[in-house]
Amino acid sequence: MIKGIHHVSALTKSFSENHHFYSEILGLRLVKNTVNQDNIHMRHLFYGDYIGSPGTLLTFFEVPRIGSSYDERAFFGNITLGIPKDTSTYWEKRLNDFAISFHKEGKTLTLHDPDTMGIILTEITETIASPTIHTDIPAEKQVVRIIGADYHVPNPAATSQFFTDFFGLEQQNGVLVDKNQVSFAKLYKTSSDKKSRTGRGTIDHIAYTLETKEAVDKLHDLAVRNGLKIEEFVDREYFKSLYIREPSGLRIEFASAGPGFTIDEPLETMGDKLALPSFLEEKRTEIETYFGGDL
Repeated sequence: MIKGIHHVSALTKSFSENHHFYSEILGLRLVKNTVNQDNIHMRHLFYGDYIGSPGTLLTFFEVPRIGSSYDERAFFGNITLGIPKDTSTYWEKRLNDFAISFHKEGKTLTLHDPDTMGIILTEITETIASPTIHTDIPAEKQVVRIIGADYHVPNPAATSQFFTDFFGLEQQNGVLVDKNQVSFAKLYKTSSDKKSRTGRGTIDHIAYTLETKEAVDKLHDLAVRNGLKIEEFVDREYFKSLYIREPSGLRIEFASAGPGFTIDEPLETMGDKLALPSFLEEKRTEIETYFGGDL
């Protein structure tokens, strides 16, 4: 049912720092420049491959006055991105050239973005299917996709059962993987009784891919039948989304693969201007006025 990670959404303090890191250093394309559909006064940025493929998307809500995060009882940890085989030396040099601190272990590089979100770059056998063209990174060395995420939860067994019983993930050597082995989730046990505090670099949610909007509908029906904690069920136009809280309270999204980001922008100019779903177009003037045209 699940076809790997669709996207990861986190909080950033600064668009300019965030864009410099993900676009200019990591080489991802800003494929959608929009706003939080639930809070139109919050910028929402989507980075990915050239066409914004599910599985390549790192998205960020900009909160300029956000403070530091505190990771306690339950939180998402590092995100692992796949880079092509034999490119870790290239990425080591690139990070050094941009003065980005990192830890190297074998062919794996661990670093932090400007908001302190943890990122792991590790080699995989794939190459990127739709390379971006705005970057100086050669196509054969570009970030391929998101391959994994770390969950820090008080009861890993309950979180594991949540994914295996209802969403088709499988346990393999203590790691959760989807049946196509497109992505993994590593579970770590926490010991704090304190509630985690959201701040810059906090991952708000992790989304998993379903093939169609109809598949999301069926999953919603399954969630209702089993009394799962549904937070939101909404059509975002770019994809349909179902948000469910896993046992420790972390927000999990299930999103359809399509129709994607070209429904309201030409592929060649995606991300260049403010894009809004049809149901927010009537508020375009209000949104643009709020941001002072700085979008």
